[in-house]
Amino acid sequence: MQLVKQLMTTHLHTHLPTDTLRDAEKTMAEHHIRHIPVVDEEGKLCGLMSQREFLTEAFRITDKFGAHHLQEYLSKTGISQCMQHEVVAVTPDTSLQQAGESLRANRRQGCVLVTDEHKVLVGMLTSQDFVKLAITLLQQNN
Repeated sequence: MQLVKQLMTTHLHTHLPTDTLRDAEKTMAEHHIRHIPVVDEEGKLCGLMSQREFLTEAFRITDKFGAHHLQEYLSKTGISQCMQHEVVAVTPDTSLQQAGESLRANRRQGCVLVTDEHKVLVGMLTSQDFVKLAITLLQQNN
């Protein structure tokens, strides 16, 4: 049985809840990512900021204040105001099948966050990780 710890990404770009949407925008653009786990100072999982939440808030700001004020409001708006607070997490010893089912069931989340027994973030799985796994398995069968 394959486990989450065999496939998860451990080099993660995270933010604190007090960071701004402008900080999240920079991280997403610089690292070409769509999901940013939000952790506290001890590394414990607090939530998830995804591209979806970012864009929803950016459109709301643009609609309310105009596009010319977008960067100003992104710099003032804390990630904690827009992030998903209720997120599903698994442990590194969870089966990949169970993690995949969790990813499919929680489409709004868009990734599977991995925490240890103290809720400290240790990794993440995205749909792209499962696509890579599928390609590897298909290549092995040819």
